[in-house]
Amino acid sequence: MTQTTTQVEDVSTLHSKESAYDLKINSLQNLVSFVNTPAGLCVVSKVSLPAGAHFAYITSHEPQPSPIWKTIQTSATTHTDPQSALLYMNHSCAPSLEVHTFSPDPATGKYPQSPPGGNRNGEILDVGPHGLAGEVRVARDKGISPGDALTFFYPSTEWAMDRGFECLCGAGKGVCLGQVKGSKEIAGGDLGRWFVNEHILKLAAERDAKK
Repeated sequence: MTQTTTQVEDVSTLHSKESAYDLKINSLQNLVSFVNTPAGLCVVSKVSLPAGAHFAYITSHEPQPSPIWKTIQTSATTHTDPQSALLYMNHSCAPSLEVHTFSPDPATGKYPQSPPGGNRNGEILDVGPHGLAGEVRVARDKGISPGDALTFFYPSTEWAMDRGFECLCGAGKGVCLGQVKGSKEIAGGDLGRWFVNEHILKLAAERDAKK
């Protein structure tokens, strides 16, 4: 389901009985709050950050052999379950966040223990057993404020989703996809409207070369 509003007034909820994950997992307790909405449980920001700023690393996750409704695709062939409150980032075609994925080493299947380049953005990372699956950043075209719904563009990581859905993001005609099915269903020339990961761009180029 998708978050239909961009800001939620009540950000007092720090935990939710509906969530499988405590906010301390992935060190999110100072960054996000749980909020129940008509669209279901979501997370909202507790902080103000400018466009393009670092938000968090994905330190808690469990690799999966194939895509399911809750996985994030991290390369052309790999997927992982974000086992933290980041699971509750809803989709939007005008998202507040970007998920920049880190791919596992093709030879070992292991994710990196440190961000590419070694820049930890001042964080002391409690990296889980599977390494870092990516970095969450504020969208490049707008900042976030406390109460803003935390969303990302699902096709930015997903090539072919295991189940599509009707988009209710409210971004408006010409922005909203209407139906979200993964980047495989988006024309290559249209992908530039959003941030998408490198593995999505490569898969789109391979698809278009066959036409």
